[in-house]
Amino acid sequence: MHSTFFNTLKGIIVLGFLFPVFGQQSVSHPLSSYGIGDYQLNDHGIYSAMGNVQVPFIDSAHLNFLNPASYSALSKGNTLFSLGVNQRTSFLSQGSDRMTRSTGNLNHIVLGFKLKQRMGMAFGINPYAAKGYSLSEKIFTGVDSLLNSYEGSGYINRVFLGFSYAPLLTKNTFLSIGAQGGYLFGGVRDQRSSQLIQGTTASGGLYQEDLQLSALTAEIGLAFSQKFGPRYEIKLGGSFTPKIGLKGTLEQVFYSANNLNSPSTYDTLVASNTLGKVLQGQRIALGMAHQINLKERSRKNQTKHPQLNLALQYSQQNAHGYSFVGSAYDSIGQTYRSTNLYSFGVEFRPERFLYENIATLGLLDKFSYRFGAFYGQLPYSDAFGNGFKAQGITFGLGIPVLSQQSLSSINLSCVVGQRGTFTPGALQETFVAVQLGAVLAPAGFERWFRKRKMD
Repeated sequence: MHSTFFNTLKGIIVLGFLFPVFGQQSVSHPLSSYGIGDYQLNDHGIYSAMGNVQVPFIDSAHLNFLNPASYSALSKGNTLFSLGVNQRTSFLSQGSDRMTRSTGNLNHIVLGFKLKQRMGMAFGINPYAAKGYSLSEKIFTGVDSLLNSYEGSGYINRVFLGFSYAPLLTKNTFLSIGAQGGYLFGGVRDQRSSQLIQGTTASGGLYQEDLQLSALTAEIGLAFSQKFGPRYEIKLGGSFTPKIGLKGTLEQVFYSANNLNSPSTYDTLVASNTLGKVLQGQRIALGMAHQINLKERSRKNQTKHPQLNLALQYSQQNAHGYSFVGSAYDSIGQTYRSTNLYSFGVEFRPERFLYENIATLGLLDKFSYRFGAFYGQLPYSDAFGNGFKAQGITFGLGIPVLSQQSLSSINLSCVVGQRGTFTPGALQETFVAVQLGAVLAPAGFERWFRKRKMD
């Protein structure tokens, strides 16, 4: 007989493979026209609710694939399967122009488990970069009227495998190091066309760039926690991604056509195929979390054990660069800059001993309540040198699945923020993003990877 966990897991995996087929474009913003697109895609149902603080979280009930050193903190026998989806609605404005765009997609599928007492492992897939924009303008050359259109699309995904080892593991102290290797695959496309508005046919020209990436990446992580008595624990975390040249192939084609709506009529004027590299910028993230077990509260024969978590993170990433001999791919690359992001998050749990006191808890006492904020620089600037910034507030809920005494949970987060240079008349985005994450674990009676003995 199949267990409930196995049946649920199979259903989620099928959903994971079908979702990209029926989902929308994961990015829809003019800034994704830069380079390989938007690579600030680390959404997570738990950490997005806490201002995008990620690296200091060390928890046996969380599968924190954003810091590979956390894997050795997973509980023995409690295999965790994590799946996340996101939906984002953007309200774009520039001067008097207004536009609304909605996007959504799967953002990760990850499986993690304990290997030995001091070792953990995880593997999965998540997005690395994506393009999604569509712009147009009408101009009059003095002779003809032209419609210039600019479009971009495509995905670059990452399959990864990570390990961690805890050289120091005692009742009060935990120190772990981790490493994660990834393989990037996929491609992005930029397309620019000019079409004569007058006339009976859509004649004009079309320029198309296709960049395919197939390369290895790596990152390392560090996690440390120290308990000071029964009520306080400090957690430190960090991750480092080195500068790496990602091998790619760039295909550039220029067509002329009597009818741009009929590809069979295209006449190839210039075509080239170039090998080169996308120079991934170095990234570092440092975070700290304070776990405080608050004083017990007793009322009407009920005792609650609340817990408060306060977390901070600073992350910095250098801009990506591009090296394709004989090609001017991403000619606006000089407007790139390094990013800096400051994040703050708070989590409150009314009861930290859920299973021991489940019979006496009210519905709202079982949830985890999260909120946070962030502010930082994006890796882009406009033609005048004004940098794009991002800021926002976040909040969310953690809902445990208690029916079979497992570590399963549903995590919902909402981000309300803005992106732009915040100068008069410039491009600005106000957005609302929702992430839904599911962490599935087997019940206590159906552990995975358990050694069995025969009598």
